[in-house]
Amino acid sequence: MGVPRTILLCLFGAVFCLTDAQARQCYNFQHIYFGPFDLSGMKLHNVSCPQGCSEAVLSLDTGYRASVTLVQKGCWTGPPTGRMLSDDHALPPDYSVVRGCATDLCNSDLMTHYSIPNLSPAPNPPTLSGLKCYACLGIQPEDCTPEKSRQVQCHHDQSVCFQGNGQMTVVPVYIRTCHRPSCIIKGTSSPWTNIDLQGSCCDGHLCNRDSVAQPFTTASAPAPAQAPLLKALLLMVPLLLGTLGGPLTPLA
Repeated sequence: MGVPRTILLCLFGAVFCLTDAQARQCYNFQHIYFGPFDLSGMKLHNVSCPQGCSEAVLSLDTGYRASVTLVQKGCWTGPPTGRMLSDDHALPPDYSVVRGCATDLCNSDLMTHYSIPNLSPAPNPPTLSGLKCYACLGIQPEDCTPEKSRQVQCHHDQSVCFQGNGQMTVVPVYIRTCHRPSCIIKGTSSPWTNIDLQGSCCDGHLCNRDSVAQPFTTASAPAPAQAPLLKALLLMVPLLLGTLGGPLTPLA
């Protein structure tokens, strides 16, 4: 009796047969938003994933109601473990939440802007530093010209103006906002997220009106001060999955 052709195919390609048997159906989506987002009413495409599903929301903000948020859903392809470090007082403010899961269409938790905290809260107490700066955030230099930027009253200890640029994966980012005199760029980082941001600070009302496309080398205060590059957030390379089949693992 001959061996059925399907069995022969599995015998000679056992790995592929096993992969198909373990594959999960996952939502597949990626988009950049400028402001609030809501996927709850959208019909998302599905994709077959051999190692489970992943999803993430990463957001960079001026702190003055201007943001760029990257939302991604898809397959899990990253390392199985790793920590995400955060700083509640980071400037410019940013946030990320990363999930991995191992059942069909399980990457459906992060669907609206309510998945992340408000990165532009009103100051409490409502004290101002007395300085006014331009505030904007975009992915093209023309998104962040002084003419398209808002003029904002800086909060609390933010008594200098900042302007800079960087990269969110291969997507460029351009930003103007208020900053502290230290002018240190510091944000969230993890094995799955990466953003490089550089810039400089200046002293005086609306002084951050120079080109944000210039090649900055560091973010420093008006007085000489060194500032590290931001190894923060907003790429969305593969996301966190503690153990396949284990509980969902949100990170903030």
